[in-house]
Amino acid sequence: MRSIFLAVTITTAYAHLSGWPADLHPVLRACFAVLVLVLGIGLWRKRERPATSQARAVRAPRWPDYLAIGLSVFAIECLFLFFLSVLPPRAEELAYAVEATLRPERAAARLLAIEGPGQGTHATVVSGNWLWDDQGNRHLPLSTNARPSNKPEAFFAASDRETSARLLRNRPYLRAFALEQFEDSTWSPLAISAVALNAETNGWVTIPQPAGRPGPALQGVVTLPAQSGGKNVFTALQGATRAKLSQIRRVAPGILRLNPLRNPEHGYTYDAASKTVTFNSLIETGVLQSFVVPKEADPHLTKLPEDEELRQALFDIVFKTQGPIEARLLAIRRYLRSNCQYSLKIENADQRDPVLNFLLHEKRGHCEFFATAGALLCRALDIPARVAYGWSGGRYFESPNLFMFRAREAHSWTEIYLENVGWVIFDTTPPSALEQTIAGPDEKSPLNEDGEIEPDSHAWSNDDSNLWIYLALAVGVALLPVACFILRFRKRPVTLPGSGSTSLLPDPPGYLARFRQACARCGNPMPVGRTLRQHLATLAHEEQAPSFADDLLDYHYAVTYGEAKPNKLRESALTKTINKWV
Repeated sequence: MRSIFLAVTITTAYAHLSGWPADLHPVLRACFAVLVLVLGIGLWRKRERPATSQARAVRAPRWPDYLAIGLSVFAIECLFLFFLSVLPPRAEELAYAVEATLRPERAAARLLAIEGPGQGTHATVVSGNWLWDDQGNRHLPLSTNARPSNKPEAFFAASDRETSARLLRNRPYLRAFALEQFEDSTWSPLAISAVALNAETNGWVTIPQPAGRPGPALQGVVTLPAQSGGKNVFTALQGATRAKLSQIRRVAPGILRLNPLRNPEHGYTYDAASKTVTFNSLIETGVLQSFVVPKEADPHLTKLPEDEELRQALFDIVFKTQGPIEARLLAIRRYLRSNCQYSLKIENADQRDPVLNFLLHEKRGHCEFFATAGALLCRALDIPARVAYGWSGGRYFESPNLFMFRAREAHSWTEIYLENVGWVIFDTTPPSALEQTIAGPDEKSPLNEDGEIEPDSHAWSNDDSNLWIYLALAVGVALLPVACFILRFRKRPVTLPGSGSTSLLPDPPGYLARFRQACARCGNPMPVGRTLRQHLATLAHEEQAPSFADDLLDYHYAVTYGEAKPNKLRESALTKTINKWV
């Protein structure tokens, strides 16, 4: 039974560590696993009596001891969860505030590095909003240590449950803009004359898409906070076909701008409809072969970088692919996912070209590196390709039918162009790196009843709602006094009479204890620390040794230090002999 109990304990702890229950915070699952192990091992304690005398504890541990230890460990872990969730972002904000006060030049340089106007290091990314420099360029950093925050940045409320069900099955891609020109590790927009797209009589702006674009129409309400510096771009699910706005300005292929707001503090809220097409959906429906790559595409969509080493690396990879276009695209995606590692930290100690470092050397990077490599490899196959920026996955709130996209869900992906389809999502980033979660039934929506963003909706929170963080704090504060109370009033160890100290040695056998009492009554007490052999020698020197001395000494040493087993009959006979001697 004890073996079965131990197996159940280990299995339960392993289940917690492996992700059960799924809606529980991972740190809390680890805390519960430790608690189960501590209590389980405490209850599973069965030892055989040792063959020889061994020092023992003052008192055998009892269930209150194990319970107090388990509660203490669990409380400390809960407090760690609270402080590690709350303190880092607060400490980072404080550090930035102090730096801005004491060293404004360095603070300005750090902000410049975040927004990426040069080829420097992206030291810290506190926001997922995709930013470009004054010329609208996105530079791939030589090295990075990005740490996106949990701040909500975009919202999409699906018009019906069928739309949200489709998005949950196939993953939503909320696109902000796309860039089509690539040179010197930099993506940039194609310069064109701005074109205004005005609303029709029905109040909707039509966004041109190929007439044969497949897929169901996905409609909902987009909510965005207003950005400073005129970086308010039209954002919708990929493949937008129309939007309920008075006007949208097309400033470059893949970039639509929103008009400025009179009250920017309320942000943007508008209806948008899209036909999102992914490479996966075309493969699954079996219609990919009916669409072809355009024979004549804009040259900038198939142009490769001038760097010869990078061009050769791209051709070496695509030459390994065989078969029709769809098979070669699958091979490219499989190559990137199996040979490159997703990571927000890139060292690039030798300051190599970012794409070369990603493909051939360090072989790790975030989604923008996977998207860039995917686009360039598609261009090496003469497939028009570009890079899109936005968010993917998100956190779904069932009651308001709402998807929330935080900075941590900001994403970049490759888009390829197919005849009569238009731009198709060709995401080469490993799926494990893309996060999509479902909010708990009691988790509050970040939008209020008026559809406006709650001011505290970006409050410190980790993977789940703030309820778990508050719960961890409450549990930690409550359990520590309980553990101390149990330890304070647990059973006290027994002390030796008159010694004033606690015995750490095992109780002597009955015959030896009786012999010590007999010696004390005869006026020759056996001092603490004197062995039986020494005391019998002292008694013999004083001519008071008992007749059974040799028998007592032989038996005691054979059992205590030899391999003989205790004999109750012989011990009883020795005790009777000692009593007669007294």
